[in-house]
Amino acid sequence: MTDPEAETPEVRTVLAMGCEDAEPAVRALGLRFATATTWEACRDRIHDPDVRALVLRGEDGALLSESVGRARQEAPLVDVLVWAPNGSGEDVRLALQQGAADVILGHAPERLAKAVHRTVERQKFLPRLQRFQAARAGQLRFEGMISKSKRMWELFETVVQIAPSGAAVVILGETGVGKELLARAIHTYSGREGRFVAVNCGAIPENLVDTELFGHEEGTFTGATRNKAGLFRSADGGTLFLDEIGSLPLTSQYSFLRALQEEAVRPIGGHHEIPVDVRVIAATSDDLDEEARRGFFREDLLFRLDVIRLVVPPLRERPEDVLHLFGHFRRKLAKHYRLEPPSPTDSFLEALLAYEWPGNVRELENVTERLVLTHHGKSISQRQFETLKRPYRKRPVRHEPKSVSERLKPPAKREGPSFDTSKTLKANVEQTIDELERRYLIEVMEKNAGRVAETARTAGISPRTLLRKMKRHGIDKHQFRG
Repeated sequence: MTDPEAETPEVRTVLAMGCEDAEPAVRALGLRFATATTWEACRDRIHDPDVRALVLRGEDGALLSESVGRARQEAPLVDVLVWAPNGSGEDVRLALQQGAADVILGHAPERLAKAVHRTVERQKFLPRLQRFQAARAGQLRFEGMISKSKRMWELFETVVQIAPSGAAVVILGETGVGKELLARAIHTYSGREGRFVAVNCGAIPENLVDTELFGHEEGTFTGATRNKAGLFRSADGGTLFLDEIGSLPLTSQYSFLRALQEEAVRPIGGHHEIPVDVRVIAATSDDLDEEARRGFFREDLLFRLDVIRLVVPPLRERPEDVLHLFGHFRRKLAKHYRLEPPSPTDSFLEALLAYEWPGNVRELENVTERLVLTHHGKSISQRQFETLKRPYRKRPVRHEPKSVSERLKPPAKREGPSFDTSKTLKANVEQTIDELERRYLIEVMEKNAGRVAETARTAGISPRTLLRKMKRHGIDKHQFRG
């Protein structure tokens, strides 16, 4: 007997123009499929309460984007998707600018069906959009990021706009600006149910990149004692965030490009490709266009990744955030350590604003933490700030004589290494080579104004190897700029 109290299943209809070959795949996901052959027929149906999405198909990017804009004006509450089997990255940009929820490239009805299903399911996340509007109205934090800057809130709004699409994203910005937080925000607002998986490409040994990304089969090589899924499969249904994408070895970039194009991966030692549904977000503090021009980064991979480009402004370009963030960190850290926060003077605040913050928000937080720990409950001036900031503004070491007699000595023809006679010959040799390597890298980085690609070329090593050596020697490329 039927329960009269039972709810009637919700009917969710997808209206499509020119997408009949995708009907079986869409229906298989539990959605009703309706077609319209003309715009007039589409307009008559688009206002039906059960219509959740409109799919437009075509080859002309400009015409498609115009159709998207017309549909959004006609029915602003209906999500519009674009299916462009032979489309390009420029077509994606045009359609998204007009308000498309997603753009699907390639002739793959199953891929279109998944995108449609994601879009319809994502409509359950509308409260998040309302939360964003409330946060912007009150200038509150956005997904862990705090800002009073108009530029940052425009960036946050762009994140909310583009998050629902499955398009690849490149985030550009200096170290410490919050690129990973921005990537997490995109994942949160995307409605994707899978995991957010983050990896720093520069931290993976070069010979392990492929197995980390794509996984491997048991017994493929020495030490492969069991199957490994890899990061792509770990992020299936979710988002894969690759920080410092410029560090990806050229030998791995082709495999990565193929995985993006085919939406499938083949584990090392495997014989079959495994489909994956992954949204890729890449980030870097380098100039990828310049890296591609010099041959350090594949141009075709850059084109594939650079569908949506987000640029995070450095802290020095948004001074209104410096004092705002300092106040937030001062209160938060004092509460965390159960200490009375220090009291800044006008000269201290002026010094904060005058400083360039090469390490951006991360450096500001670190400086504030040291300040809370060493000057809690005290008044702080510009002098204390000068002391606190030095460890974060490393410069090439230039030894100065410490006494008058030393100043009068003629300069040595060559500065030699110092030795620790309590250690073995081998240990001293390794230490000397290490110091010479560090001094060499500092001089070459200084000559090339901190540009990684040019420094790597001069040194005759790959950018990836250079970044690894810089990390080991504590060398920050930003200290050589400006």
